[in-house]
Amino acid sequence: MMTAREWLNAFQNNHRNVVSRMRQIYGENASILEARRSLYIKALRTFASHYSENQEVLIVRSPGRANLMGTHVDHRGGYLNYIAIDRETILVAAPREDGQVLLHNADEGFGPRSFHIGEKLPAHQRGNWLAYIEQNAITPGDWENYISAGVLYVHDLFPHTPLKGMNLAVAGDVPLAAGMSSSSTLVVAALEAALSLNKLEIPHREKAVRCGEAEWYVGTRGGAGDHAAILYAESQAIVRLRFFPLVIEEIPFPADYRVVACNSFIKHTSRSIFNERVAGYEIGMMLLRKGFPELADRLEHLRDVNPDHLGVSPAQIYRMVKTLPERMSRTEIRSVLLDQVEALDRLFLMHDEPQDGYRVRGVCLYGIAECARSERCGDLLIRGEMEEFGKLKYIAHDGDRVVTHKPDGSIAPWEEHISDSYLDKLIANLENGNEAAQIHYQSGGYRCSCEELDLLVDLAKQVDGVAGAGLSGGGLGGCVLVVVKEDAVGELVETVKRGYYDPRALPLGTVVCSSVEGAGVF
Repeated sequence: MMTAREWLNAFQNNHRNVVSRMRQIYGENASILEARRSLYIKALRTFASHYSENQEVLIVRSPGRANLMGTHVDHRGGYLNYIAIDRETILVAAPREDGQVLLHNADEGFGPRSFHIGEKLPAHQRGNWLAYIEQNAITPGDWENYISAGVLYVHDLFPHTPLKGMNLAVAGDVPLAAGMSSSSTLVVAALEAALSLNKLEIPHREKAVRCGEAEWYVGTRGGAGDHAAILYAESQAIVRLRFFPLVIEEIPFPADYRVVACNSFIKHTSRSIFNERVAGYEIGMMLLRKGFPELADRLEHLRDVNPDHLGVSPAQIYRMVKTLPERMSRTEIRSVLLDQVEALDRLFLMHDEPQDGYRVRGVCLYGIAECARSERCGDLLIRGEMEEFGKLKYIAHDGDRVVTHKPDGSIAPWEEHISDSYLDKLIANLENGNEAAQIHYQSGGYRCSCEELDLLVDLAKQVDGVAGAGLSGGGLGGCVLVVVKEDAVGELVETVKRGYYDPRALPLGTVVCSSVEGAGVF
């Protein structure tokens, strides 16, 4: 640790050790290095202006992320294919002895906040994180929640250690509500700062899962894929990972390609929809275990619903999916799953009941197929089979799609086809050797896109040199990620500018991403 003033001098004067470390993290691109240096300076100046430039501080960096394939399946045991990007959260932290956490953000849109660690999570409530967060009332959408999540989780994990308070200053440039994990970067950074200042440790391979559980504090029930990418990514590489248990490997990023994020500037809708889709997965697995008791002990995660693991034909997977209802109300679910009432009640607590019932069949077919696609993704990228990669990426987005935009400008509703007759046709086509009937080519029906995201995908698809495009993160707004040849980046940007941003009088929302190192103390 050095004082905030000493750190400022080091960054402002390009101290050789700072420059060397930044090149390790971000690569050699001069414009990227300069943008990153400016963000560190901004965070340090924010700290100095609100606290003291003479306090000793540590600096934590936490990058945003882009998932090339493996959407909505991190908590289902599917593979994820991530890069950490050169947009990040920088957190400057100094210890306090009074248990108070003071927060200041360089962005004036996020006002100052404070909380007392011991008062917010008193001794009698520590040690049962899920019970605590289920009864804890928070102000939805407040940026403090994500800092509280990381800090309080550490306190819950080490219930007998009185945590130091902190003076915190934050500066970030991850696009907000864009599906690039700006919120998760705060959780990771806060957890890292709390551990470091209190000289506590969590094994590095456990941190992602811990951060995922910490973020449940804000009301979502997602997995830890975003946190794993933020923590375990390496510069100029794709990190391919899967949970249950955690498996991590690095693969090279395809030569001559870039990832471009196209921000729709549509903000995510209620977290209730996100939790509802996760519930659809859970309900589907309960029904499959009940309907196929001979396979139940091998159906731990949705990824297990595949021919190789179960020792069945692909056609049998479709027969299993066919037993799932297309729609199902809570009353119907409870009547069928009488032995799961307690688990169902806990599941239903976190979201509103969908008016037309849970999309059990569509959600589960999407997840089964996306697990199959994401498993293939790594090998496709290693072999440079970008056409096949792009085909799978478009199919994955179709599983989220709500409309399609035609070249003449007209819009048509997108309806997934998962009727009994459709599945019967897939089974017949498989038996006739039709490759298109394979599981990884099925889109299913997760339906977490919106018209704007669908338009961005359809515009990107028109550009020669684009391999594939699809929504990022939970969907319902945010970004579309486009994998595109480097020499076609300019044409892609111009196409979405002309077809999306200009007609809506929006600023250009494209971010050309570079792969950087994962989070940690600088």
